[in-house]
Amino acid sequence: MLTILQDETNKFLTGFVNLFADSAAIMLVICGLMALVWFFYEGVRRGWVKPKGEEWERDKVSRALKVIIGLGIILGVITLLTGIVTMVMNIRPSLAYERLYGSHFDWLTSISLLVMGVAMFLKPLEDLPLAALIGLAVGAAAALLVALILPQDFIATMNGFINMKWILFALFAIVATIVGVAIKFWLSSIEAISKFISWPPMALITAAFCLVQGFMVWIGGHTLIMIG
Repeated sequence: MLTILQDETNKFLTGFVNLFADSAAIMLVICGLMALVWFFYEGVRRGWVKPKGEEWERDKVSRALKVIIGLGIILGVITLLTGIVTMVMNIRPSLAYERLYGSHFDWLTSISLLVMGVAMFLKPLEDLPLAALIGLAVGAAAALLVALILPQDFIATMNGFINMKWILFALFAIVATIVGVAIKFWLSSIEAISKFISWPPMALITAAFCLVQGFMVWIGGHTLIMIG
């Protein structure tokens, strides 16, 4: 069973490398295009960018951009994994880069993918109480796990003093609160970075950086800054 799982994991990694990690520069270009979507969406929402046409046409454009941003959850995960895999497996970002610098990953490209991956994943979730949802899920899982693990004799004994349901509810509430607060504290700084990157002026700068760095590494093999 373990051998089969290892084989499947190796197949997944090989397929992932062939599809995404082996083309980190192209992924960075796609990140630049998503940053442009942020710029137009936030610009339209704030009234900085006004598409031509009637009001309903502008709303249609805004909804279309929001759908694309929503797809960023999937793209963000892929981008984040791409950045991690390129660094862990030391994979060059493009063939052109390999010809100039050798077969190893580029720090600037990989780090940029990590940051953009997190930002693209969190951007569509800005309006969701993500910390609260995670806290509720973990609290429910903890209460369910305890209910399944405890022996029936112990539960019957406890029910003689206090209904076990109240204990499980208290456990759920405590775990959900602690995890929710911890996640909220942890996510606040990350969400701040995501909001800052998607702020129209910064989104435009981010798009320019990703597109320039991506195309330079992809086509010419050069990087804006050689790190390491």
